[in-house]
Amino acid sequence: MHSLTGKQSGNYNFLNMVFSEQQLVDILRDKCDNAQKRIWIASPYIGALKDIYTIISGKWILPSIDCRILTDINNGFVRQDTFDEFIKNQVEIRTLDSLHAKIYLIDDWCLITSANLTGTAFYCRYEIGTDNIDTIEVENVFSNWWNLAKQVSNIVTKPSKAVVDYQDGHKFKKKYKAKAYTSGKVDRYDALCQKYNQFAQLYSQVTNRNPQMVSDGYTLLQEVDYFFNYLYHDHPQRPSHGQNDARQLTSKQLKAEIQKYYNSMCKYYPANKQEWRLERSKIVGDILSPRNINNLDWGKAKKVISCLHCLSSYPINRTKFLNPQNNQISDIIECWNELLHNGRITTSKIKKVTNTLSNFGYSSIYELIGWYYPDKYPIMNKISDSGMKFFGFDL
Repeated sequence: MHSLTGKQSGNYNFLNMVFSEQQLVDILRDKCDNAQKRIWIASPYIGALKDIYTIISGKWILPSIDCRILTDINNGFVRQDTFDEFIKNQVEIRTLDSLHAKIYLIDDWCLITSANLTGTAFYCRYEIGTDNIDTIEVENVFSNWWNLAKQVSNIVTKPSKAVVDYQDGHKFKKKYKAKAYTSGKVDRYDALCQKYNQFAQLYSQVTNRNPQMVSDGYTLLQEVDYFFNYLYHDHPQRPSHGQNDARQLTSKQLKAEIQKYYNSMCKYYPANKQEWRLERSKIVGDILSPRNINNLDWGKAKKVISCLHCLSSYPINRTKFLNPQNNQISDIIECWNELLHNGRITTSKIKKVTNTLSNFGYSSIYELIGWYYPDKYPIMNKISDSGMKFFGFDL
């Protein structure tokens, strides 16, 4: 239900809007799905992770989103699986004793509501909220409370079962529908891309890049990929090989490590240019260019597929993909064209590829994107992940 005094603009942008029941669920999810800059939440009770993803989706995992969680860890609770996921994704959590307010600041929009960030509140209770407020005033209040609050790095006291059952259990019958969260893999891909780009920018600032590699045509992301491969395979000590956890490095240590191994790589590069990296991008870029993609045939498709490391590691999948009984060339053209050329890469485009093409999953899609857009999207695999962790980036 909703009431309004004002003019409708789009699905939810009413003036003086009061939301309740299903519309309260829908408006918050819609705003979170489209968040670009900020997700600030104040809630004394924060529920299970499966509900967090359906209530506010997963944009908060993106490094580009300033996500802040203000709660009352001593008198309320944050469910352990949600807490762990927040910490894993570098979301800062602060606790403010006696917090009772429920605030959702999404970019320049604000919701003040009775609903805690729990599945019970949003799906099982009669809650109400409004966005008819001065967002700047609320932002100032939130910031003031944030400065008063203390950062939380672990949960010391667990809430009683009775409190959890009442606030986030099965005491109340479900009344409203949760929108399925289906973009998890793509949100995580976007988050990883942003982390890789953060490292690439830091690498560029520290080293000013390798002039010879720049002259040879390497993009920044291609140079970083070469750097990671060097550390994993070709450096005498192979320092990033087997790096399963992110190292703990200060900013000063991180920059020193980058410079140290960069200097070593520069000595290695002249006799080991690995031109095949540039050649693969050229092959994929030429065959799948807007001018040529509609002329794709099985021979050209094989050339593209041969450039993908992930399918080379599992040759049976490459064979199955190229079998006309499993995929139609017209479907491959349509999917790759839609993915690479019609606007930004989105969840729906990636899902269309995975749903339409046999034996061409997320790893293949992400690598294809990386080869086609070597200046925008990183090549991400076990080798590069090990490099990121070696330099302290938690993936």
